[in-house]
Amino acid sequence: MRGPIDRLLIRLGAALAVLGPIVVRAGSPDAAITVVSAPTHSSLPVLPEPAPDTPPKPLKTVGPEFPFSVFPRGRVYIELVVDATGRVINPYIVRSTNPWLERPAIEAVLKWTFEPAIKDGAPVAAKVTQMLKFDPLYPAENFPWQATKAKHHEQLPEDVRWDEAPVEEGSTYPIYPRGELLAERKGYATVQFRINQYGIVTNAEIVKATAPEFGGAALASIDPWRFKPARRKGQPCSALVTMDFKFDPISGGDVPVSPGMKQVARELRRKQPRIHDVDYLDQPPKALSRRPPHYPSALRQDGRRGTAVIEYFLDKDGDAQLPQVVSASGPPFGYAAAQAVASWRFEPAVKDGHPVIARCRASFSFFAPPGPDSAGDASVIIDPP
Repeated sequence: MRGPIDRLLIRLGAALAVLGPIVVRAGSPDAAITVVSAPTHSSLPVLPEPAPDTPPKPLKTVGPEFPFSVFPRGRVYIELVVDATGRVINPYIVRSTNPWLERPAIEAVLKWTFEPAIKDGAPVAAKVTQMLKFDPLYPAENFPWQATKAKHHEQLPEDVRWDEAPVEEGSTYPIYPRGELLAERKGYATVQFRINQYGIVTNAEIVKATAPEFGGAALASIDPWRFKPARRKGQPCSALVTMDFKFDPISGGDVPVSPGMKQVARELRRKQPRIHDVDYLDQPPKALSRRPPHYPSALRQDGRRGTAVIEYFLDKDGDAQLPQVVSASGPPFGYAAAQAVASWRFEPAVKDGHPVIARCRASFSFFAPPGPDSAGDASVIIDPP
């Protein structure tokens, strides 16, 4: 099996429509984005039932912008709320086949406007799930992730042998552990897991790692992955998968080190870091996108509750960076919460009228998912809300 990041940056091109034939252009001259409706995915409950009489209708859509050196492809599923005025609230990634697309997709969706949903003749807030599809105008040489049979495949237990390989439908990266990044330590981790007949990751475990932090980060990154399940004799079946992750603070390896991460890391290395406590800002940063964590697959069978407290920093663009576990009722809960926080986005933190780096905390309570085909993200409470 090739690594999940292998040849991830490939050329882009597509056309765009949002619940209908609305077309806009994206950042590249020969690129645009296809957006279609998608089934609603389980998430934090934000709206009362029943559903509105008339769903929201798009009025303005904006295509994502990319650096010209980046040519991605893939699909991004975003869940958002359209409030009673037609503004987009709390868009977050449900899943994506290419994590490079997630930040640009969120930034674009925050600029969209809608005609609000209608219930009993009045405008109301409504939840919407959109799929943004990035397809090349010409064939790509390779896909980011691909399963292949190991040499000993036929010696594996029959319940994990397959004829047709599982197909990745949603992936993410591990987060670079803060201490390892600040110390500029390289490392790697190997994880093994099952993909069950529903395409959900189960029984994930660390096979080897150069440091516990690398192993925990890699393990937490696997739980959000989603697959079209493998098939044996035409029927969905389980598959046993092994995946390697390389951590490199300079090149990034399989774990990207973003400019925002480097910005915060440079400040933390100073003798007197210019970092502000969130309580002393001009006002609390407004959350724009907060993905809930996934319940750790390693604990799914036990089904126990858990808690975690995460410290993180907002860079000057409002992106959450370098999350670290302050406390947790078990390491898997801490790593799962940190994995989610790394995807959060806020309005920039401001002190005396200027964007600054801010130190923040968030608390999490985990409850076991109800079944084997549940993603697990509906069973998490985040504090503050």
